[in-house]
This record gives sequence, C-alpha cells and structure tokens, in this order.
Amino acid sequence: MTAPERSEWAANWPLLLSALVGIPLPAAMSYALGQFLVPLEQEFGWSRSEASIGFSLSLLLGFIATPLVGRLVDKTNARLLALPGIVLTGLAIAALSLTTASTALWIALWCVVSLVGALAGPTVWLAVVSAAFEKNRSFAIALTMCGLSLAAMFAPLTARYFIDSFGWRMAFPLVGLLWTGPALLLTLFCFFDRRPVGQSKLQKAERDRTTAPAAKPDMRRVFFSATFIRLAFAVVIATTAAAAYTFHLAPALADKGMSATVAAATVGLIGVAAIPGKLVVGSIFDRIGQVPVTLGLMAVLALSSLLLAQDSANVPLAIAGTALLGIAAGATNVAFTCIAARLFDGAIFGVVYGTLVSLTALSGATGPFLASLVHDATGSYAPAFWAGIGAAAVVALLLMKLDPVSSTELVD
Repeated sequence: MTAPERSEWAANWPLLLSALVGIPLPAAMSYALGQFLVPLEQEFGWSRSEASIGFSLSLLLGFIATPLVGRLVDKTNARLLALPGIVLTGLAIAALSLTTASTALWIALWCVVSLVGALAGPTVWLAVVSAAFEKNRSFAIALTMCGLSLAAMFAPLTARYFIDSFGWRMAFPLVGLLWTGPALLLTLFCFFDRRPVGQSKLQKAERDRTTAPAAKPDMRRVFFSATFIRLAFAVVIATTAAAAYTFHLAPALADKGMSATVAAATVGLIGVAAIPGKLVVGSIFDRIGQVPVTLGLMAVLALSSLLLAQDSANVPLAIAGTALLGIAAGATNVAFTCIAARLFDGAIFGVVYGTLVSLTALSGATGPFLASLVHDATGSYAPAFWAGIGAAAVVALLLMKLDPVSSTELVD
C-alpha cells in the first residue's frame, strides 16, 4: 500500500465505520420480517401474501423516493439527511408494534418505514464515502456495502430472540432500538460530509461565475441505450430473485421441518457469506473484467437455487445453499455498481446509479410478494427456487457484452 493510500485510510476510517453501521438500518426490518410472518399468521389469521404485502407495497414507494433523496444528496449536506433519517426510521420500526388485524394499517405503517428509511438509505452513505476516497474508492464502496450484510447476519436471529423472549409486539421496538442506537452515535461523531455541496452560497456563486457551463447530455438517449436497458433488466431479474429468497428463506426452511431458531440462525449465514463475496468482487473486478465476474456469480446463484429447491431438512444442505445465496446476493450488488461505474462516465453516473437503485427497490417489493403467491398456490417455495436457475442464466446472457456510454457522445 502506497503512502497516499495509507493516508486516505487514516483520514477517513471513522467516516467509513459510521457508513458501515448506518447503511444497514433501513434494510434491517426487511431481513427480520421473515421471523414475524408466523406470529402474524397466528395472531390475525393472515396468509403469507397478506403478511408480506405491506412490506412489498412500501418498497414501491422506494422506487419514487430514492431518486428524490438522491437529488437532495446532490444539493445539501448528507449529514442533514442521515441524522433525522436514522431517528425517524427507528421510530417507524417501533410503530409496527401497533399493528392490528387491519391490513390497511399494516400497509400504512410499512409505507412510513419506507419513506423515512430513504433518508438514511445507501445513496446517502455511498455519496459521501465515494467522494472521500480516491485511491481506494472501489474497495471503500465495497466495504461500506458490507454493512448491508450486518443486517442479513444479525437481524433474523436477534428478531427471533426478541419474539421468543418478549413477544412479537415488543420485538418491533427492540429491533428498532438495536439498529438505531449505534448508527445514531457513530453518525453524530464520525459522519461528516465534506463534499463541495457543503460550501457556502457565496462560494458556490463564485464557482459558478468562474466555471463555464457544460453541455448537458440527453438522458433519454442514456436510458434508451442498449447498454442501460440490458443492465437494468439484469438488475431487476437478479435482485427480484435475491429479495424473494432472502425474505422467505426462514419460513421456507421451517416448512421443511427445521425449528424456527435453527432456521433463523441459518438465514443469518447470508450476511456472513456476503461479506467475503463483496470484498472479493471489489478487489478483482478491475483485474479480470465484468464477464468472468458476472458468469461466476450467476453460476453461484444457480447452484444455490438448486440446493434450496430440494425438499429436505438436511442442515448441511441448507447451510451450503444459504451460504451460496449470501455470496451471490451480496457480491452481485457490488458487481452491478462496478459495472455501472465502468460503463457510464462521471457526468451521468449519478442519475444512472440512482435509477438502478430505484429498480432494486421495485424488485425488492415484487420478489417477496411473487414468492408468497407461489407458496400460497402450491404450498411450497420449491418452484420459486427452481425459477432461480433460469433467472441466473438470463442475467448472465444480458451482461455478456455491454458497450460503454459516454456523456460526450450524448450531448444535444
């Protein structure tokens, strides 16, 4: 490691730590909710589809809210979004304990979680981290995204413990407090946004006066380019499958005969496996290229789907399938970010990445609901897992050859 690289890590590790702990907060309940499905079914007589529809519909709001928050991130200090976002998200998670037999109330509470959670979403943390790092930017982004694995690792198991110890109603505020407390403390003391957006209005006016206006690219041509369309479809397909499997894995394993505690502990392996997957992809992507990386990841996803589709309560088999799912799900998110950064230059990367994040939110909404429909129609999650093999093949084909898109070629 060179001296500039060491200096960059020394100066920014507190910022990176705060982002690592803050980024999983909005995702924590999506991983924990699988533990609440059976208690909600028993309490209110809901089906799996009814129990998951609130979460699914709320994520549709993320499709709208994420680009809007992205624009706010570009225009203001991200710290001013993260701090209230953390507090409001914790309160919104706690408010889920107010759930009654009314599915309308359940949906409304989840919509609040989604809206306030966007203020502390990945765009807020990654915008500051990517600006703070230059020599180690790709690896710093990968490390930050490892924070999402913390939710996958600990949210299911801690939620299970809270439900078993205190009941499902009390478990909601305890989950909120567990994830909000550390994030709030680290953000207060370590998360500072030093991007140019933090300059005074006078400094901005002087900068604008002395800088010639740049020609704006035609974003319609960006979004209708073959590269963006193929990448967008790949993101939607891969993240729909990953969201469906992650959300329903605990009840799927329980349906095979596992105890609730063992199933929750097994699901936690998703987060454990995702961390090395993300770090490996972040470190090798620039060296071996996108095609070998994506082919390898889709092969891992297909093998995971094959193992999890088996009608067996065999714990080693479930562990292997879950670990492979964690590697594929975690590393694929990093790979998509690296692909977008390689194919779209800096002048258009922000809006492209924000749109891809919105598509991810849409996929996160539809995936769990589709898996619920499959379960309710067939009494099993196996058909949904078998479909993952085909999904992996389609994604691999979509990403085989993509041409870079330059903003200088798209100016009106």
